[in-house]
Amino acid sequence: MSCVLDKTYLLFFWALSINVLKNENFCECSRILGVFPFSAKSHYMMYEPLLLELAKRGHNVTSINAFPQKQKIPNFTDITTVGYVPKLVEDLDFRKYNNLPRTIFVKLRFIAQGLNDTVKIYDVPDVIHILHSNETSPFDLVIIELFNNDLHLGLAEKLRCPFLSISPCALMPWANPRLANPDNPSYVPHTLSEFSTRMDFSQRFLNTITLIVSKLAYQYGYEQVSQQMAHKTFPGQDPLWQLAKRTSLILVNTHLSLHGARPLVPGVVEVGGIHVKPANSLPQELQSFIDGAEHGVIYFCMGSMLKATTIPDDKRDALVKVFSRLPQRVLWKWENDTMPGKSDNVKIVKWMPQRDILEHPNVKLFISHGGLLGTTEAVHCGVPIIGIPFYGDQAGNIEAVASHGAGLRLDYNDINEHNLYDKITQILNNPQYAENAKELSKRFRDRPQSPLETAVYWTEYVIRHKGAPHLRSAAVDLTWYQYLLLDVIAFLLLLAVTVSLLFYYTLKFLIKRLFAKSAPTNKTANKKVKKS
Repeated sequence: MSCVLDKTYLLFFWALSINVLKNENFCECSRILGVFPFSAKSHYMMYEPLLLELAKRGHNVTSINAFPQKQKIPNFTDITTVGYVPKLVEDLDFRKYNNLPRTIFVKLRFIAQGLNDTVKIYDVPDVIHILHSNETSPFDLVIIELFNNDLHLGLAEKLRCPFLSISPCALMPWANPRLANPDNPSYVPHTLSEFSTRMDFSQRFLNTITLIVSKLAYQYGYEQVSQQMAHKTFPGQDPLWQLAKRTSLILVNTHLSLHGARPLVPGVVEVGGIHVKPANSLPQELQSFIDGAEHGVIYFCMGSMLKATTIPDDKRDALVKVFSRLPQRVLWKWENDTMPGKSDNVKIVKWMPQRDILEHPNVKLFISHGGLLGTTEAVHCGVPIIGIPFYGDQAGNIEAVASHGAGLRLDYNDINEHNLYDKITQILNNPQYAENAKELSKRFRDRPQSPLETAVYWTEYVIRHKGAPHLRSAAVDLTWYQYLLLDVIAFLLLLAVTVSLLFYYTLKFLIKRLFAKSAPTNKTANKKVKKS
């Protein structure tokens, strides 16, 4: 009997080994380090699903972040930056946005928020331990947030292992050069712009200026600050701009169905919607509130960074009055237990499971600040959006939705009872918005792999192929004038001028000789005169 069992086990493991060898996508358990210094919850919510899935698949994952897991997870280790790097959660005041100009300089200043704090992760004891580890290569891959600085590329270089980057939004202008990804401003809107992919002349002009200003600001502002910190933290290393060109891959939180088709090199992979999980059942109180809404529900949430209770009284009163006029019920994210003037059809809640709420068929409209995670969830669920943008990429996200006829934009400074009521009723009373949102949802979901599966595949691909240098475009090694073919154009112009000059002087010489032969000489002319 034992002999039969031994043979059975042997046969089983032989079949398993053959299956593993045949599976080209198989990736042995690897040690992965995630570095996420920007302490915004909305950013880490995009990275976290990938890290947890990698741990679930057997990889040993270590994550440096400000939002550690509440419970211990197998193969997953948090190195928390809490107490070292300030958190950016519900700390933004609405009142600071009163009449705030939306120029590129203001937006770049906002993006720079926390730039000087990013180096503080190297004060965390566990990070210090990694930094000064005697092990030759303690990790097989580093995943680094790609946002407002490249300081932490120095850590990947220190650990002598390949790295990939992950972007929480559409690629910042300074991200494209590291993989030679095209960013033609005639049809690729700047991440911080307010344009869709189809732009008129004035928009293309502003988009171009915005792109140039952003790249200069990063090169002579952000990068200079980061480089100074890098000299102290990683002495003797190559400049950050050189390290950036060693990027193996970039995972970006966009998808062509929403943000429009644009050229991407193989090293840039879209995983927009990676954070969208299967919907769970709602808490009973919320379930009853939404189920009982005869005319549907409006969900109003301004994200995790803006503190709703700081909204100025005049704006809040306009919202309260408009909501009281509507037959729909309203779910409003609000940090306090009470709200002045709140009508009976409005329910205020400090925190709500947004993804699960948007999935409910009774939710007819999402009023949002246009943050990419919430926008993506609404698009996934097919819910129309009214966007009130404040900072960063929010205006661009709303314009992307509006370009598909699935939403409208309302600027913060334009919030009053008339404008707000007009926008809400325009969407609720016109079924075309809901239909467009459903169609956009179908396109957004229609992919050969889920966003999470795509991200895992390419992460493991980089590990399997030791950094996958073959994904790297040769254009990365070209100078800017070589990339734009300016040297070739100059040579062709020089060649054309040279040939033209040669042709001109040769022709001039031949004509001169021809006329010289045909013209009578002075002696011949004199003889003819004497004879006469």
